[in-house]
Amino acid sequence: MSKGRKWLTAASILILAGLCICVTAYRLLGFDFSGPTKGKGDLVMNTYEVKKDFADINIDADTEDIRFVPAKDGKCTVVCVEEKNEPHNVRVDGSTLKIDRTEQKSGFHFGIVTEKETITVYLPDRKYGELELETETGDVEIPKDFTFESMEVELNTGDISCLVPEADKLEIGTDTGAITVSGLNAKEVSLKVSTGRIEGSNVTCGGDMTIRASTGTVALEDVTCRNLSSEASSGGLSMKNVIAKDTITIVRTTGDVRFDGCDAETIYVTTDTGDVSGTLLSDKVFHTESDTGKVNVPKTITGGRCVITTDTGDISLEIRE
Repeated sequence: MSKGRKWLTAASILILAGLCICVTAYRLLGFDFSGPTKGKGDLVMNTYEVKKDFADINIDADTEDIRFVPAKDGKCTVVCVEEKNEPHNVRVDGSTLKIDRTEQKSGFHFGIVTEKETITVYLPDRKYGELELETETGDVEIPKDFTFESMEVELNTGDISCLVPEADKLEIGTDTGAITVSGLNAKEVSLKVSTGRIEGSNVTCGGDMTIRASTGTVALEDVTCRNLSSEASSGGLSMKNVIAKDTITIVRTTGDVRFDGCDAETIYVTTDTGDVSGTLLSDKVFHTESDTGKVNVPKTITGGRCVITTDTGDISLEIRE
């Protein structure tokens, strides 16, 4: 047998041995290769009619995309594209509409995904109380047709589009995904991503607006609030027409900060590696420091404080006439 053929035979043996080890390990861990695959034939569409009144909504999902839609017939129904053997449990508990799995998914389903599981909630009213929603890898769409007293949405890997016009308190978090909030009037707003992006536009917040990111970009446009706080390890922040009545506080480890027609009584910006630039709307008393960058700010002596500190970055700000 030639040397090349010997190497090929040895490689084949090693590959087969590796597959056997993987299969054995999966079975020891409880994965089920004989269970149904997540193919198109395994999914069915079921409609659940909700006959009791409710004020609050609680959804505990897994991989489903979730949408809220106005009900044209005045009735609340929940339409699920779901696995035949793992249906959702839809019921009213007290004053809360609850949607979750009848049973938790078990085993590992080995197959090719050809269709997405979904939850579509048709709501007859426009105003509701609390919305609590948690999902792992699904996307969430909440249109402008509904308002909530409070909203708490938590995603693992997924995007959320929130267009609700009113909510006293809004909390949205996702590990890997995007958050889009637009047209909102709220008393308190908290947005958080680990790796992703945050986009906020046409937002009016009567209290504090807090934005947190580990690695992600943030873009804000036409935002008013009492206090704005934004902190991130890595990622840029761009702001256009952002007005805070009291304070804007920005902390970045790595990332540029851009103001475009923004203002606050007091502004604090701290970056390690990143430029701070743009335009403000009123005079400020500037206190700036950059270890290795250039500084170019107006020499105004009236107005609120603007304190900017960078390690490696330029500072360039102007007052818009």
